[in-house]
Amino acid sequence: MAFKPHTQWYGDEYYFGLHYDLHANINDTDLGERADPETLVPLLKMMNPSWVQTDCKGHAGYTSWFSEVPDASVSPGTVKDAMAGWRAATKELGLKLHCHYSGVWDSAAGMKHPEWSVLDVDGDRVMGDYDKGWVSQAMCPRSDYDEKLMIPQMFELIDRYGVDGFWVDGEIWAVHACYCDRCTAAFAEATGITEPPRDPSDPNWFTWMQFQRDSFHEHVTRYCDEVHNHKDGVLVCSNWLQTYRHPGEPKVPTDWISGDNTWIWGMDGSRCEARFISTRGKHWDIMLWGFYKIGPMRDQTKPWTFKPVQMLQQEAAVTIALGGSVQIYEHPQGLRNGQLVPWRQKRMGEVGKFVNARRSLSQDSEMLPQVAVLHSEHHYYADATVPFPGPGESTRSVSGGTFAMLENHYGTDILDEWALLPRLQDFAVVVAPERNKMSEEMVNALKDYVQKGGKLIVSGADAYERFGEDFLGLKSTAIEEEKSYDVAVTEGSVPVYSAVWRMVEPTSAQPFSTLGISSLLDERLLDYPAAVINQVGEGAVAYIPYDVFAYFAETHYPMVRQFIGELTRELAGKLPIRVQAPHCVDVVLRRKDGQTVVHLINRASGVANEPNDGAIDEIPFVGPITLQIDQPEAPEQVQLAFEDAGFNWDYVGGTLTATLERLHIHAAIVVR
Repeated sequence: MAFKPHTQWYGDEYYFGLHYDLHANINDTDLGERADPETLVPLLKMMNPSWVQTDCKGHAGYTSWFSEVPDASVSPGTVKDAMAGWRAATKELGLKLHCHYSGVWDSAAGMKHPEWSVLDVDGDRVMGDYDKGWVSQAMCPRSDYDEKLMIPQMFELIDRYGVDGFWVDGEIWAVHACYCDRCTAAFAEATGITEPPRDPSDPNWFTWMQFQRDSFHEHVTRYCDEVHNHKDGVLVCSNWLQTYRHPGEPKVPTDWISGDNTWIWGMDGSRCEARFISTRGKHWDIMLWGFYKIGPMRDQTKPWTFKPVQMLQQEAAVTIALGGSVQIYEHPQGLRNGQLVPWRQKRMGEVGKFVNARRSLSQDSEMLPQVAVLHSEHHYYADATVPFPGPGESTRSVSGGTFAMLENHYGTDILDEWALLPRLQDFAVVVAPERNKMSEEMVNALKDYVQKGGKLIVSGADAYERFGEDFLGLKSTAIEEEKSYDVAVTEGSVPVYSAVWRMVEPTSAQPFSTLGISSLLDERLLDYPAAVINQVGEGAVAYIPYDVFAYFAETHYPMVRQFIGELTRELAGKLPIRVQAPHCVDVVLRRKDGQTVVHLINRASGVANEPNDGAIDEIPFVGPITLQIDQPEAPEQVQLAFEDAGFNWDYVGGTLTATLERLHIHAAIVVR
């Protein structure tokens, strides 16, 4: 990792933030009316954040302050300068102030300057209808939008209000391939391809998508550099850049990494995002939505409601344990005047106490490697039909691999090829979950890793071609499509569907489990194993010749988790750190100041895996939990942090055994 990414932050004490935005639009009537220090200061004290991000310019493109940039669009409903009120309030409290600024997603700019808009393959502007009285339009990153609107407004906000930073929204998820004359000419100049591809079947499609990604990266780099040069110490973040949905070397010079974790992506989203973002080498946070709803976003029959305190604490714990900071997105629906809601501020204040109580042990901690799940950037972008695919089909197998490892209580991290290649040998187990289009460099590195003693799990029918029959220890006998077969586990069997199955015959590999065409375990079996394990050099590889991890991500079937756990234990053997706990407990392994810190997070309740099922006010206690660590000498000290419960430990025969009677939300066992 020779590349050192640009990164700044204010200091360790800036750990818990408030994000407040309204997305001002043409239908507003009272923007800024109650955004004054007299109103804001006592309410901010109730929450006690260390920084604030406030409404500035949302996706409609209208400002909630009186911008004087010639191409600005000020909402007609701006009756009082909200930015001035927020700046005065945050100065009085000694808080940093960031602006929520919508980047390439800007309706008003597109209406004023249609020549700035992204053009689709048919030459039409990219637009989206919403229920707020405005139409969203994507801005071309090669247009004059940056130089004539975005950057001048950033300078204006810095010079007039002394803002400390920008959280730029409407960015990576709003990027569309642009077929305007600017982009097609630049593409031809860069590649020699005079006609841009119009369809993913075109052999130049990947080159076209990479050009679009590069255009966006140049856009973000442009405004980052301009802001940094304009005033030292002003920080910039592009929402979701350099995250789980943007794998690869983090070259763009943002100062920190952040993304708003919607109610849809929920806690499972944080479980993946935090494990990936923590490998980027920058300060980072995850923004939790303070509110949620049942059903689609615009279903008015099921309005938004604010989350219970324990639900937010549970979500925050995932981020804190992996060393990140936390901010909460507040959007009091129906209130457009800048007024905050006292009982909601109080509720967020309770979350802040929970977060800050864990700071000293969690902040600046380091990964304690055990299991790595590969999120290959080469696979992620290989067949992308849009520049940035986002979480979904392209990440499903990675998510499933992560969930399966976590729910079998392995300390699990997610790394792309850029992050994994330099430290591959640090991990006891590596999982390559249906990453069939990883780079050749990664394939060769994984083979070498196994030769030197590593334990590798690969899955998917196509992995056979990537790794070869000698390495996997088998022969391929048949390919079947769109089938379900029963996979045997210790307690029974579970049906598994895969779009493609490879039926294999072990040669040097040992078969593991069986496949059948029914749930009967003693008849109707196939002559093919459910998986194989092959010894290679000093290590071993397990091969699952179907899309088991994508299936687990979609189903969360307990017996699929059990099958993956049994296979992993057979492959990896007895690891030095082992946890026995209910399956709803996630384990996070970290190092801090010479200590081993084993974080335990209770995901129990309907919200843990399916946020739309609703939330409960009181998360149930779970337990007992047993931790075992093999180490040559007795520890100096073993303590339970963050929660009070029955806890004891002893050290016998080279093994530390610690037992926790019960876990509520988030505790940690600290071993010195």
